Amino acid sequence: MLLTKRRRTESTRSNAPAPTKRTESTLNPNGLLELLPLAPEPLRSEIWFDDGNIIVQAENTQFRLFKGALCSSSDVFKDLVEDMADLTAEDGCPLLLLSDSAVELTYVLRTIFHRWSYPPNQPLAFDVIAAFLRLGRKYEIKPLYDDALARLGAVFPPSLSQYVDSKMMDHIQFPDPEDPNRRGQIVVDTIILARELGIPSLLPAAFWFTCTRLESLANKHTSAIFEADRDVILLAAKPLSIAYASYLFGWLDETPANCSQPAVCTNTKLKYSLKQWKPPGSAMTLYWRSSAENGLCRTCVAAGQKHHSEGAKRLWTELPAFFNLPPWAEMLANAPGV
Repeated sequence: MLLTKRRRTESTRSNAPAPTKRTESTLNPNGLLELLPLAPEPLRSEIWFDDGNIIVQAENTQFRLFKGALCSSSDVFKDLVEDMADLTAEDGCPLLLLSDSAVELTYVLRTIFHRWSYPPNQPLAFDVIAAFLRLGRKYEIKPLYDDALARLGAVFPPSLSQYVDSKMMDHIQFPDPEDPNRRGQIVVDTIILARELGIPSLLPAAFWFTCTRLESLANKHTSAIFEADRDVILLAAKPLSIAYASYLFGWLDETPANCSQPAVCTNTKLKYSLKQWKPPGSAMTLYWRSSAENGLCRTCVAAGQKHHSEGAKRLWTELPAFFNLPPWAEMLANAPGV
């Protein structure tokens, strides 16, 4: 739902800082001259055009831009610029004060004024994706918001096939590719961001990842997850692992009637079961492992693949319920947009 012009302007500028006033001295209550520290000079951003005709400031960083390009990117920016009659002039340009993070605003303005900053189909840093989601929604920049949501949605999707085939590194750039906790940190950041912006469809896959790596909850970064979400993950871990073992690997406890080597296959399945999947959840992957075929007849392999495939689909369909979330269809139907 689009905001009205008045509501847009008020919501965007409600927390904007007041124009900076640099004062060198003042009189104290006793009438004596008192020296005060100068307020810091605003920093000039990398996005600065000497012939620009508007200055935008976020925190202590200023951007000298072109009104036309800024307004054409967002109706919210357009409304703000049109309502600037009472705003301070700076260096001969009107000054628009915003309440956003200077770093996040830089990411967004790069897409408008430095379009080559983010090549298409290349992974982006999580902080950039988060900025696109936050400010893309706030300023109603739909292409920016949709692209960011698609990137996270590809890593934490509603579709099982997408989840199995997706590689996080294809969509999200790791700050440190050698960090053993690099994936876990992105999962934690995604959970926090999904809660902040009300995008629950990202949560089941993120919670699943955490349930399969419970040791990640001991990571220092997970303290930022809401306590309620940590409780949900811990409470879901055991029933989820039991369902996983039953849905995907119940075939290990069965022998088809037309098995060509019942004794051999039964013994082989028992070994696999004890080694790989018991206790339940000790190897929670959703793709078929070809190593499970070793020593089995073709009939047992085919039966195992069918059981595994159907079980994985069932588990993914039921996944939101393990975390007290609505069904996939409901979350997607109610997904926020721009």
